[in-house]
Amino acid sequence: MSHDSFMSRAIELATNADLARDVNPVVGAVIVDASGAVVGEGWHNGSGTAHAEVMAIEHAGVKAKGATLYCTLEPCNAQGKTGPCAQAIIIAGITKVVVGQRDPNQKMSGGSQTLIAAGIEVVDGVLTEQAKALNRSWNFAQEHNRPWVIWKTATTLDGYVAATDGTSKWITGEPARERVQELRASVGAIVTGTGTVLADDPLMTVRNFAEADQPLRIVVGDRELPKNAQIFSGTKPGVQLPGDLSEVISNLWKQQGVHRVLVEAGSHLSQSLWSADLVDEVYWFQAPVLLGAGKPAIGNFGVNTLANAPRFPDYQVDRVGLDLLVHFTTR
Repeated sequence: MSHDSFMSRAIELATNADLARDVNPVVGAVIVDASGAVVGEGWHNGSGTAHAEVMAIEHAGVKAKGATLYCTLEPCNAQGKTGPCAQAIIIAGITKVVVGQRDPNQKMSGGSQTLIAAGIEVVDGVLTEQAKALNRSWNFAQEHNRPWVIWKTATTLDGYVAATDGTSKWITGEPARERVQELRASVGAIVTGTGTVLADDPLMTVRNFAEADQPLRIVVGDRELPKNAQIFSGTKPGVQLPGDLSEVISNLWKQQGVHRVLVEAGSHLSQSLWSADLVDEVYWFQAPVLLGAGKPAIGNFGVNTLANAPRFPDYQVDRVGLDLLVHFTTR
């Protein structure tokens, strides 16, 4: 079998773990002996657990000696909650390491150099794009020092999120709301504004998740909110953070390790988000409803002429129940 085949298996193994709400990336590893037989496999299950390489080495046992390791991400080179994988590979007697993606985390990178210095052959760049795709938001956060931000909105066909009297439940149908549950489950934090809390008193949770597994719930804004608001309920209550939206979102990565954020908010916070160029991905649900007036999905974010309006030609449109979902990235 080729390098690509074994790396494909490592990529497959990496998807065994859901680390959307974890500070660490997903990683898969495969160990192959001299005859081409797979003797060890592993994947990372999250912060504080064994890394993929270590799990694979433990699986292989003595068969790791003289074998080749395939790893979707460059083996780490520093002590974190667990020991450096580069040293574990050297101790195991592995003689060749094939890497999908170099580690963008400067604190952990350098494993390849350590392995080469120990006399281990290192092959780079095998299925690199597929390996990077495993951790798109984590890679983005490493590069930009902030999370990947998803903006979700649900509107009428004419772009309103609420009627003039403030009513907004429910514009879209249950299938669309189920899709939003899936979206919430894919992020480490959900961000909203004080206006949304005051108007709708949302819970902002994932229905089928235990409280310990819920994304962080963040309310941005200075307005006083009722202490019994639903977003502050449970053993993992939401947190209100005043101040600059860009700083709040950046700190979710810098301080909490959150690399993927969902913003569900009204026009004011959405305006601030777009004005700050913080929107990386959009999920726009549109119901077959007309209001003619009401609260728009987004306020004025600086576009004063059609020539300056951002356009997003690469988009996907799906039907979700009776509603439409327009999905695209902005970068």
